[in-house]
Amino acid sequence: MTASDALRIAVHFGVEGVAAHELPGGWVNDNWRVEAGGGASYVVRRYGRMHVTRRAVFFEHAVMRHAAARVSEVHAPLEDTEGESILLDDGAFAATFPFVVGRIGERGAAPLAAATLARFHLALAGFRAARPRGARTVGALAWLRERFLQLAAQPAFAQKLPWDEVAVAIAGALTRVLPQAGRLPLATVHGDPHPDNFVVDGARIAGLLDFDFAHETERAFDVGSAMDTFARENEDAPLDLESAIDLARAYHAAAPLSQTEYDLLPDFMLRRNAFLIWYVVSRHGRRAFGDIGNADRYARRVLELDKLARAWKSPL
Repeated sequence: MTASDALRIAVHFGVEGVAAHELPGGWVNDNWRVEAGGGASYVVRRYGRMHVTRRAVFFEHAVMRHAAARVSEVHAPLEDTEGESILLDDGAFAATFPFVVGRIGERGAAPLAAATLARFHLALAGFRAARPRGARTVGALAWLRERFLQLAAQPAFAQKLPWDEVAVAIAGALTRVLPQAGRLPLATVHGDPHPDNFVVDGARIAGLLDFDFAHETERAFDVGSAMDTFARENEDAPLDLESAIDLARAYHAAAPLSQTEYDLLPDFMLRRNAFLIWYVVSRHGRRAFGDIGNADRYARRVLELDKLARAWKSPL
């Protein structure tokens, strides 16, 4: 996408931009900041073609609209004159959002982020999508284990990751989660509560961004995902267990977690990283068969979290 593309898409949603600048980050989406008159700014996004469907974007926008009416940190997508927030442009879906001023990547804002995530879950309690997108942890883990066994059987992938060890770790998580699955509260979750998706302005969270992975599942999956992303000094660092527990407690103070949810938090962290193995391998493998990108990072985390889950003593 070019600057002229971004300005043209913004006009479709009623924004007369004067300049456009590409934003860093994003795995598969193009994001541009469009400056308009009066100091206002917007983000124009063209969604990646590889893993994105209209149904997925429709669900994402429905979640954002519902949450934006109830949680100030969430900002709804703009709509065109016909009330549509999705534009098909050059074979890809596009949308425009308000630009939120602040800093991202602030791992020290974990308690504030946890409280925001809790309020988001509470705000979505009454949300009912016409065509929901969902995945329960038991089904997701079973699906991922089967995919990894298939990849392990392909010569192009077989020696690139410790597939057998990862499959065993997933089987352990399944064994722990399955007997308790019926006792786990469900919610519409953000799906990727990473520090880069929380905008910090001073001593507050000004924005919760990027709902690409929003879906219906156990709410503790979001809590575990936030623990996994915030409680690491960097993307390749080991988990800081004390920081992870502090985040869970901050969430618990705003939306109390059950004992069962606390007991299974390491398994929800494991599920997140197992999914990222598949996501990265799938994305890179489609471009160059056998390419696994940085999936080894998430494989290391799966094995790390398997050890944690087997020794976990709930802090509740």
